[in-house]
Amino acid sequence: MFTSSRANLYESTDGFSVEVLGRTGLLYREANRQMFVDSEVLTGSAGMAVYRDTIQKWEPPDESIPVNESDQERILNNIRDAFRFQGFEIVVI
Repeated sequence: MFTSSRANLYESTDGFSVEVLGRTGLLYREANRQMFVDSEVLTGSAGMAVYRDTIQKWEPPDESIPVNESDQERILNNIRDAFRFQGFEIVVI
């Protein structure tokens, strides 16, 4: 389940949130960590293109925590679920 306490912020009861930072960029948060994910607003039902290769590392002070392929998939699925909450899909590039 998701809530949205302010525009462009989608918070899940599963412990993560996705914030749209503008036309290019998402802030993904989970377990007191966060990372910037490069993205681009699209027109139509696919609301956002998300660049998989930018899901690589957490922001300081957590940059030493590795992000492996299963983490990438989990993060992409969480972002996808957040956008579906708003009635949009993502395209992973």
